[in-house]
Amino acid sequence: MPRKPNPSLSRRSFLGKAALLGAGLTIVPRHVLGRGYIPPSETLNHVLVGCGGISGEHLAQTRGSEHRWLACADPDDNHAANRAGQIEKAQGRRPRTVRDFREVIGLADADIVHVCTPPHWHGFIAAAAARLGKAVWCEKPLTRTIGEGLALVDVVERAGVPFRVNTWFRLNSTGYYGVGPAREIRRIVASGVLGGPLTMRVASGAGGIQWKANLWVGKTNLEPQPVPKHLDWDLYCGPSPLIPYHPHRAHGSFRGYWNFDQGGLGDMGQHFLDPAQYFLGKDGEYPVSAEADAPSQDALACGAWKTVTLMYRDGTKLILESELCPGHGTRPFIEGPNGKLWPNLRTDPVHLAAKAREFPLPERQEDDFHRAVRERRPFGYGAREAHHSCTVVNLAALSVRLGRKVTLAEDARAIVGDAQAQRLHSPEFRAPWRI
Repeated sequence: MPRKPNPSLSRRSFLGKAALLGAGLTIVPRHVLGRGYIPPSETLNHVLVGCGGISGEHLAQTRGSEHRWLACADPDDNHAANRAGQIEKAQGRRPRTVRDFREVIGLADADIVHVCTPPHWHGFIAAAAARLGKAVWCEKPLTRTIGEGLALVDVVERAGVPFRVNTWFRLNSTGYYGVGPAREIRRIVASGVLGGPLTMRVASGAGGIQWKANLWVGKTNLEPQPVPKHLDWDLYCGPSPLIPYHPHRAHGSFRGYWNFDQGGLGDMGQHFLDPAQYFLGKDGEYPVSAEADAPSQDALACGAWKTVTLMYRDGTKLILESELCPGHGTRPFIEGPNGKLWPNLRTDPVHLAAKAREFPLPERQEDDFHRAVRERRPFGYGAREAHHSCTVVNLAALSVRLGRKVTLAEDARAIVGDAQAQRLHSPEFRAPWRI
């Protein structure tokens, strides 16, 4: 039977615990060997934490003899076994399977830890892996709360490890949801031809964008169910409050519950809003406020929403329009006092596109994470940029959840004048979990 987790994530206790694992296993953090250390074989060794549906994408992006999967961790034994079986067929060797991620993220020959859990675990697992000198490939959203994001950025930057979030539309993409290549959109905005301040709309129905506001709605008044023997529900809940088990609160439908995610905003928000930050030149800024038009929300179950309007300090406005918003997707993608940008890089007036092309394209960004890991250098979309765009997601979700305008301090370390929102900004996590 799998061992019962010990929640302490302190480095000393973690390494002490790891030393007692399987015969002959010695865990040496990668950074102890030196930042320039590269395995002689050039093989990248991977550890998978969270074996649900999205983890299949991580496997698909790491095919080939230069990649080797060492272990799979999941509080659901069935999920871990299924994913390990797929890996065994692909690489001819079955990876180790465990429930508790702490048993495998510090393996001496592990290069990359993939965090494919629900969002309430992202910050904790990513921080633990970074402290052990591992490169981290984390699912979106980066973290479920703003406070977690601030703490995680500090850990990652102190550790100096390569880090990426699994969203890619800013990275030299051929197209952002039918609007156009990311660098081209950024050039139009940066050229100033549209004027300012700008209004940007990220709307369902525009270029294939789908907020899934109706899809990831939780169910209320669920009757508690017996926990299956193959699932460690206490570990699944982890740092979030322990709530009664129900199948709809776990696995794919976890997105509909505030304890684990934030509905459609959590599921798709960073895909859509990280490029928005890049297009608008806001990578170093946070919005100062968010105000939602949404029905009253349940304490546990995420509900639908119509719009969220986020404001920046200079008057730039970012409007999120779900499929419930009348006329969604029919307005300009970005507009300013001097002109408008529509999908397919169509400008109004037309001459603005030619005028913008007089300006240089922004610099290309590193988009090969495996190369960044081998060379131990930063990836083009790191923890700090990811935290800023995830804060847009989390601030919008706070406004939806509370049903009122929420104002953020300039450094994002506090919610202004709203004690309840501040508790959700930096909640007390279930002891003794911590970043």
